[in-house]
Amino acid sequence: FKVENRCTARMLLEMMAVEYAFKRPDTQQILKPLTLAFLMEILRKYNAAYTSAASETLSGQIVQYMSEHIGTVTLREIADRFSYHPNYVSTLLHRELGKSFSDILLEQRMERAVILLKGTNLSIEEVAALLGYSNSSNFYKAFREYFKHSPREYIATQR
Repeated sequence: FKVENRCTARMLLEMMAVEYAFKRPDTQQILKPLTLAFLMEILRKYNAAYTSAASETLSGQIVQYMSEHIGTVTLREIADRFSYHPNYVSTLLHRELGKSFSDILLEQRMERAVILLKGTNLSIEEVAALLGYSNSSNFYKAFREYFKHSPREYIATQR
């Protein structure tokens, strides 16, 4: 996918380069959130560039929106965004996809968690925060219920 000259990802990358070039005592504390923001922006660009035909249906658009806003999305927000009642959105997802809003969100979060845990050096707490969990305990519990292993155990078995 193409990155334009004035896009957010490019500006974040430039800010990271400047911060790294002119190191100060707090450089690591500044670089960490910039890196996370950069990765999330690249992921958004990637998703926008490679959307599938499934996004042509309302349920596909909703699932895509959920994926793009995985850390903050709620059923109420989706209903407002697409101008439907939350009950209608919930029923639509269940009817067309056979899954509830919560199940779809959990599936997306767990898939993203595995990618982040395997492909980055982010801590489990940072991954939990990126995925919208209010605390790492809730993330651990959801991960263990979904994969039947803790995040560390799961990653160890995948190597």
